[in-house]
Parts: sequence; C-alpha cells; structure tokens
Amino acid sequence: MSARELLARLWWYLREVVGETSYDHYVAHHRAHHTAGSPLTRREFECMRSATSVRCC
Repeated sequence: MSARELLARLWWYLREVVGETSYDHYVAHHRAHHTAGSPLTRREFECMRSATSVRCC
C-alpha cells in the first residue's frame, strides 16, 4: 500500500468518524428509498441534526 492510498483511507475514516459524510449518506438513502419530494438542503439537515441548540440558524 502506497503512502497516498494510506492517506486516502485515513482521510475517509476520519470523515466517517467525525460525521462529515452523514449528509451524503442521507441524500443517498433519500434518493434510493423516498422517490417523492426532494431531500433536505445541507443547512436544513444540519439544523435538524443539531437539536441541542435552542435556535437553529
């Protein structure tokens, strides 16, 4: 495994752990399972995801 491949795998893992790819997973799921309507925007998704705040945006 080259250094470039190792860094790419590490980058992928870190993005998954931090949750940066959760919107991408949501959009893929929405397109596959929910044909009616469009998915939430990234901003709407992040606001809904951070329900701990009193004020969204």
